[in-house]
Amino acid sequence: MAKYILKRVLQVIPLLFIVSFIVFSLIHLAPYDAIDSITTPNMSKETVEILRQRYGLDQPFLVQYFMWLKQILTGDFGHSLVSQQSIAQELAIRIPNTIKLILPAYITALIIAIVLGLVAGANKGKFLDKFIDGICSVGISMPTFWFAMLMIYFFGYKLNALPIIGMHTVGNEDSFLDFLQHFIMPYIVLTVAFFPDLTRYVRSSTMLQLSEDYVMVQQSFGASKKEIFFRHVSKNVLLPIVTQIGLALPMLVTGAIITESIFGWPGIGPYLMSATKALDFPIIMAVMLLSATLVILGNLLSDILYTIVDPRISQGDK
Repeated sequence: MAKYILKRVLQVIPLLFIVSFIVFSLIHLAPYDAIDSITTPNMSKETVEILRQRYGLDQPFLVQYFMWLKQILTGDFGHSLVSQQSIAQELAIRIPNTIKLILPAYITALIIAIVLGLVAGANKGKFLDKFIDGICSVGISMPTFWFAMLMIYFFGYKLNALPIIGMHTVGNEDSFLDFLQHFIMPYIVLTVAFFPDLTRYVRSSTMLQLSEDYVMVQQSFGASKKEIFFRHVSKNVLLPIVTQIGLALPMLVTGAIITESIFGWPGIGPYLMSATKALDFPIIMAVMLLSATLVILGNLLSDILYTIVDPRISQGDK
Protein backbone atom coordinates (compact mmCIF):
# COMPACT_ATOMS: atom_id res chain seq x y z
CA MET A 1 0.00 0.00 0.00
CA ALA A 2 2.81 2.41 0.91
CA LYS A 3 4.46 1.87 -2.48
CA TYR A 4 1.18 2.57 -4.28
CA ILE A 5 0.60 5.79 -2.33
CA LEU A 6 4.20 6.92 -2.95
CA LYS A 7 3.78 6.17 -6.65
CA ARG A 8 0.60 8.28 -6.82
CA VAL A 9 2.28 11.16 -4.96
CA LEU A 10 5.24 11.11 -7.37
CA GLN A 11 2.83 11.15 -10.33
CA VAL A 12 1.20 14.30 -8.97
CA ILE A 13 4.39 16.41 -8.84
CA PRO A 14 5.02 16.72 -12.61
CA LEU A 15 1.28 17.12 -13.15
CA LEU A 16 1.27 20.21 -10.92
CA PHE A 17 4.00 21.81 -13.04
CA ILE A 18 2.09 21.00 -16.22
CA VAL A 19 -1.05 22.60 -14.77
CA SER A 20 0.89 25.73 -13.79
CA PHE A 21 2.19 26.03 -17.36
CA ILE A 22 -1.31 25.60 -18.82
CA VAL A 23 -2.77 28.23 -16.46
CA PHE A 24 -0.04 30.74 -17.33
CA SER A 25 -0.39 29.99 -21.06
CA LEU A 26 -4.16 30.51 -21.04
CA ILE A 27 -3.79 33.92 -19.42
CA HIS A 28 -0.95 34.82 -21.79
CA LEU A 29 -3.16 33.95 -24.78
CA ALA A 30 -6.01 36.17 -23.55
CA PRO A 31 -6.96 39.00 -25.95
CA TYR A 32 -6.22 41.57 -23.24
CA ASP A 33 -2.86 42.31 -21.70
CA ALA A 34 -2.41 42.47 -17.92
CA ILE A 35 -1.26 46.05 -18.32
CA ASP A 36 -4.69 47.03 -19.69
CA SER A 37 -6.13 46.98 -16.17
CA ILE A 38 -3.87 49.79 -14.94
CA THR A 39 -3.49 51.97 -18.03
CA THR A 40 -5.78 54.54 -19.60
CA PRO A 41 -6.13 55.67 -23.24
CA ASN A 42 -4.57 59.01 -22.28
CA MET A 43 -1.25 57.46 -21.22
CA SER A 44 1.71 57.91 -23.51
CA LYS A 45 3.40 54.93 -25.13
CA GLU A 46 6.52 55.65 -23.08
CA THR A 47 4.56 55.39 -19.81
CA VAL A 48 2.92 52.15 -20.90
CA GLU A 49 6.31 50.72 -21.86
CA ILE A 50 7.75 51.66 -18.46
CA LEU A 51 4.87 49.81 -16.79
CA ARG A 52 5.48 46.77 -18.99
CA GLN A 53 9.13 46.73 -17.93
CA ARG A 54 8.20 47.15 -14.26
CA TYR A 55 5.93 44.08 -14.35
CA GLY A 56 8.25 42.05 -16.58
CA LEU A 57 5.79 41.96 -19.47
CA ASP A 58 8.48 42.94 -21.95
CA GLN A 59 10.28 39.63 -21.34
CA PRO A 60 9.87 36.50 -23.54
CA PHE A 61 7.03 34.14 -22.64
CA LEU A 62 9.17 31.45 -20.99
CA VAL A 63 11.11 34.01 -18.97
CA GLN A 64 7.82 35.43 -17.67
CA TYR A 65 6.57 31.93 -16.84
CA PHE A 66 9.65 30.93 -14.84
CA MET A 67 9.66 34.27 -13.01
CA TRP A 68 6.03 33.66 -12.02
CA LEU A 69 6.69 30.01 -11.13
CA LYS A 70 9.60 31.00 -8.89
CA GLN A 71 7.28 33.35 -7.01
CA ILE A 72 4.57 30.70 -6.68
CA LEU A 73 7.01 28.10 -5.31
CA THR A 74 7.95 30.52 -2.52
CA GLY A 75 4.29 31.12 -1.66
CA ASP A 76 4.23 34.56 -3.25
CA PHE A 77 1.26 34.99 -5.59
CA GLY A 78 2.21 38.58 -6.30
CA HIS A 79 0.07 41.67 -5.84
CA SER A 80 -3.21 42.82 -7.32
CA LEU A 81 -2.64 45.12 -10.28
CA VAL A 82 -5.62 47.24 -9.22
CA SER A 83 -5.40 47.47 -5.41
CA GLN A 84 -1.69 46.55 -5.02
CA GLN A 85 -2.67 44.32 -2.09
CA SER A 86 -0.90 41.00 -1.50
CA ILE A 87 -2.87 38.18 -3.15
CA ALA A 88 -1.56 35.62 -0.64
CA GLN A 89 -2.82 37.73 2.27
CA GLU A 90 -6.22 38.18 0.63
CA LEU A 91 -6.51 34.45 -0.03
CA ALA A 92 -5.51 33.71 3.56
CA ILE A 93 -8.55 35.71 4.68
CA ARG A 94 -11.03 34.69 2.01
CA ILE A 95 -10.38 30.93 1.78
CA PRO A 96 -11.35 30.32 5.46
CA ASN A 97 -14.51 32.38 4.90
CA THR A 98 -15.42 30.19 1.92
CA ILE A 99 -14.68 27.00 3.88
CA LYS A 100 -16.92 28.21 6.73
CA LEU A 101 -19.78 28.33 4.25
CA ILE A 102 -19.15 25.34 1.99
CA LEU A 103 -17.95 22.68 4.45
CA PRO A 104 -21.08 22.64 6.67
CA ALA A 105 -23.32 22.73 3.58
CA TYR A 106 -21.48 19.83 1.94
CA ILE A 107 -21.48 17.70 5.10
CA THR A 108 -25.21 18.31 5.56
CA ALA A 109 -25.87 17.47 1.90
CA LEU A 110 -23.81 14.28 2.21
CA ILE A 111 -25.76 13.12 5.28
CA ILE A 112 -29.09 13.84 3.57
CA ALA A 113 -27.87 12.08 0.41
CA ILE A 114 -26.82 8.94 2.30
CA VAL A 115 -30.21 8.64 4.01
CA LEU A 116 -32.33 9.43 0.93
CA GLY A 117 -30.09 7.41 -1.41
CA LEU A 118 -30.26 4.29 0.74
CA VAL A 119 -34.03 4.62 1.12
CA ALA A 120 -34.53 5.15 -2.63
CA GLY A 121 -32.20 2.30 -3.57
CA ALA A 122 -33.91 -0.09 -1.17
CA ASN A 123 -37.32 0.77 -2.67
CA LYS A 124 -36.44 0.60 -6.37
CA GLY A 125 -39.42 1.44 -8.58
CA LYS A 126 -41.71 2.14 -5.62
CA PHE A 127 -43.31 5.43 -4.58
CA LEU A 128 -40.48 6.45 -2.25
CA ASP A 129 -37.89 5.87 -4.96
CA LYS A 130 -39.84 7.88 -7.53
CA PHE A 131 -40.55 10.66 -5.01
CA ILE A 132 -36.89 11.02 -3.97
CA ASP A 133 -35.73 10.82 -7.59
CA GLY A 134 -38.26 13.54 -8.46
CA ILE A 135 -36.87 15.80 -5.73
CA CYS A 136 -33.36 15.22 -7.10
CA SER A 137 -34.51 16.06 -10.63
CA VAL A 138 -35.99 19.35 -9.43
CA GLY A 139 -32.84 20.16 -7.45
CA ILE A 140 -30.53 19.44 -10.38
CA SER A 141 -32.59 21.41 -12.90
CA MET A 142 -33.11 24.43 -10.63
CA PRO A 143 -30.50 27.17 -11.20
CA THR A 144 -28.63 28.02 -8.02
CA PHE A 145 -28.85 31.78 -8.60
CA TRP A 146 -32.64 31.56 -9.07
CA PHE A 147 -33.13 29.69 -5.80
CA ALA A 148 -30.83 32.17 -4.06
CA MET A 149 -32.89 35.09 -5.37
CA LEU A 150 -36.09 33.40 -4.15
CA MET A 151 -34.57 33.04 -0.67
CA ILE A 152 -33.55 36.69 -0.65
CA TYR A 153 -36.98 37.83 -1.85
CA PHE A 154 -39.03 35.87 0.71
CA PHE A 155 -36.77 35.79 3.78
CA GLY A 156 -34.89 39.03 3.16
CA TYR A 157 -37.53 41.40 1.75
CA LYS A 158 -41.01 39.96 2.36
CA LEU A 159 -40.47 38.57 5.86
CA ASN A 160 -37.45 40.74 6.69
CA ALA A 161 -36.27 37.82 8.81
CA LEU A 162 -32.68 37.43 7.66
CA PRO A 163 -29.89 39.74 6.43
CA ILE A 164 -29.32 39.44 2.70
CA ILE A 165 -25.67 40.37 2.28
CA GLY A 166 -22.31 39.88 3.94
CA MET A 167 -21.02 37.59 6.68
CA HIS A 168 -21.47 40.01 9.58
CA THR A 169 -23.29 43.22 10.37
CA VAL A 170 -20.81 46.09 10.66
CA GLY A 171 -19.92 46.44 14.33
CA ASN A 172 -21.07 42.89 15.21
CA GLU A 173 -18.10 40.97 13.82
CA ASP A 174 -17.65 39.08 17.12
CA SER A 175 -21.31 38.01 17.40
CA PHE A 176 -21.86 34.32 16.59
CA LEU A 177 -25.63 34.85 16.42
CA ASP A 178 -25.15 37.59 13.84
CA PHE A 179 -22.90 35.24 11.84
CA LEU A 180 -25.57 32.51 11.92
CA GLN A 181 -28.23 34.92 10.65
CA HIS A 182 -26.06 35.80 7.65
CA PHE A 183 -25.04 32.16 7.21
CA ILE A 184 -28.50 30.52 7.00
CA MET A 185 -29.60 31.52 3.49
CA PRO A 186 -26.38 30.77 1.55
CA TYR A 187 -26.02 27.56 3.60
CA ILE A 188 -29.49 26.36 2.57
CA VAL A 189 -28.87 27.30 -1.07
CA LEU A 190 -25.61 25.34 -1.21
CA THR A 191 -27.06 22.33 0.62
CA VAL A 192 -29.90 22.17 -1.90
CA ALA A 193 -27.37 22.52 -4.73
CA PHE A 194 -25.11 19.73 -3.45
CA PHE A 195 -27.44 16.95 -2.29
CA PRO A 196 -29.29 15.89 -5.51
CA ASP A 197 -26.18 14.57 -7.32
CA LEU A 198 -24.89 12.93 -4.15
CA THR A 199 -28.28 11.30 -3.53
CA ARG A 200 -28.37 9.82 -7.02
CA TYR A 201 -24.84 8.53 -6.55
CA VAL A 202 -25.82 6.72 -3.33
CA ARG A 203 -29.08 5.49 -4.89
CA SER A 204 -27.35 3.95 -7.91
CA SER A 205 -24.66 2.39 -5.68
CA THR A 206 -27.35 0.87 -3.46
CA MET A 207 -29.19 -0.63 -6.42
CA LEU A 208 -25.92 -2.02 -7.76
CA GLN A 209 -25.09 -3.67 -4.44
CA LEU A 210 -28.57 -5.18 -4.12
CA SER A 211 -28.07 -6.90 -7.48
CA GLU A 212 -24.77 -8.51 -6.41
CA ASP A 213 -24.49 -12.28 -5.92
CA TYR A 214 -23.60 -12.03 -2.23
CA VAL A 215 -27.11 -10.73 -1.49
CA MET A 216 -28.65 -13.87 -3.00
CA VAL A 217 -26.15 -16.04 -1.11
CA GLN A 218 -27.04 -14.37 2.19
CA GLN A 219 -30.74 -14.87 1.47
CA SER A 220 -30.17 -18.56 0.76
CA PHE A 221 -28.56 -18.88 4.19
CA GLY A 222 -31.69 -17.45 5.78
CA ALA A 223 -30.55 -13.89 6.46
CA SER A 224 -33.36 -11.34 6.62
CA LYS A 225 -33.58 -8.45 4.14
CA LYS A 226 -33.03 -5.97 6.96
CA GLU A 227 -29.92 -7.79 8.16
CA ILE A 228 -28.49 -8.01 4.64
CA PHE A 229 -29.20 -4.35 3.96
CA PHE A 230 -27.75 -2.87 7.15
CA ARG A 231 -24.85 -5.30 7.70
CA HIS A 232 -23.65 -5.73 4.14
CA VAL A 233 -25.29 -3.53 1.49
CA SER A 234 -25.12 -0.21 3.35
CA LYS A 235 -21.49 -0.86 4.34
CA ASN A 236 -20.47 -1.58 0.75
CA VAL A 237 -22.37 1.50 -0.44
CA LEU A 238 -20.76 3.80 2.11
CA LEU A 239 -17.17 2.72 1.36
CA PRO A 240 -17.02 4.42 -2.08
CA ILE A 241 -18.56 7.55 -0.54
CA VAL A 242 -15.29 8.00 1.35
CA THR A 243 -13.77 8.96 -1.99
CA GLN A 244 -16.23 11.83 -2.26
CA ILE A 245 -14.33 13.54 0.57
CA GLY A 246 -11.31 13.84 -1.68
CA LEU A 247 -13.31 14.86 -4.74
CA ALA A 248 -14.99 17.59 -2.68
CA LEU A 249 -11.66 19.26 -1.85
CA PRO A 250 -11.71 21.70 -4.82
CA MET A 251 -15.22 22.78 -3.85
CA LEU A 252 -13.90 24.16 -0.57
CA VAL A 253 -12.35 27.03 -2.54
CA THR A 254 -14.33 27.54 -5.75
CA GLY A 255 -17.53 25.60 -5.09
CA ALA A 256 -19.73 28.59 -4.31
CA ILE A 257 -18.61 31.42 -6.59
CA ILE A 258 -22.16 32.32 -7.70
CA THR A 259 -23.73 31.90 -4.26
CA GLU A 260 -21.01 33.93 -2.54
CA SER A 261 -21.34 36.69 -5.12
CA ILE A 262 -25.13 36.89 -4.76
CA PHE A 263 -25.03 37.03 -0.96
CA GLY A 264 -21.92 39.21 -0.80
CA TRP A 265 -20.12 36.57 1.24
CA PRO A 266 -16.47 37.71 1.61
CA GLY A 267 -14.95 34.58 0.13
CA ILE A 268 -13.22 33.57 -3.08
CA GLY A 269 -16.32 34.14 -5.23
CA PRO A 270 -16.59 37.96 -5.11
CA TYR A 271 -12.79 38.23 -5.15
CA LEU A 272 -12.54 36.28 -8.40
CA MET A 273 -15.54 38.02 -9.97
CA SER A 274 -14.17 41.51 -9.28
CA ALA A 275 -10.72 40.47 -10.55
CA THR A 276 -12.25 39.14 -13.76
CA LYS A 277 -14.14 42.38 -14.37
CA ALA A 278 -11.01 44.44 -13.72
CA LEU A 279 -8.71 42.18 -15.80
CA ASP A 280 -6.62 41.64 -12.67
CA PHE A 281 -4.70 38.69 -14.13
CA PRO A 282 -2.44 37.88 -11.14
CA ILE A 283 -5.54 37.18 -9.02
CA ILE A 284 -7.20 35.18 -11.79
CA MET A 285 -4.06 33.06 -12.27
CA ALA A 286 -3.69 32.48 -8.53
CA VAL A 287 -7.28 31.28 -8.11
CA MET A 288 -7.15 29.15 -11.28
CA LEU A 289 -3.89 27.53 -10.17
CA LEU A 290 -5.20 26.96 -6.65
CA SER A 291 -8.42 25.42 -7.97
CA ALA A 292 -6.61 23.13 -10.44
CA THR A 293 -4.14 22.08 -7.75
CA LEU A 294 -6.97 21.17 -5.40
CA VAL A 295 -8.59 19.07 -8.14
CA ILE A 296 -5.34 17.10 -8.49
CA LEU A 297 -4.82 16.81 -4.73
CA GLY A 298 -8.49 15.89 -4.29
CA ASN A 299 -8.14 13.00 -6.71
CA LEU A 300 -4.93 11.94 -4.96
CA LEU A 301 -6.66 12.03 -1.56
CA SER A 302 -9.59 10.10 -3.03
CA ASP A 303 -7.26 7.37 -4.33
CA ILE A 304 -5.43 7.16 -1.00
CA LEU A 305 -8.66 6.90 1.01
CA TYR A 306 -10.01 4.24 -1.32
CA THR A 307 -6.74 2.31 -1.01
CA ILE A 308 -7.04 2.43 2.78
CA VAL A 309 -10.63 1.13 2.82
CA ASP A 310 -9.96 -1.38 0.02
CA PRO A 311 -6.29 -2.52 -0.09
CA ARG A 312 -7.03 -4.63 -3.19
CA ILE A 313 -6.70 -1.43 -5.26
CA SER A 314 -2.97 -1.19 -4.55
CA GLN A 315 -2.48 -4.91 -5.16
CA GLY A 316 -4.23 -4.71 -8.52
CA ASP A 317 -1.98 -1.83 -9.61
CA LYS A 318 1.20 -3.90 -9.29
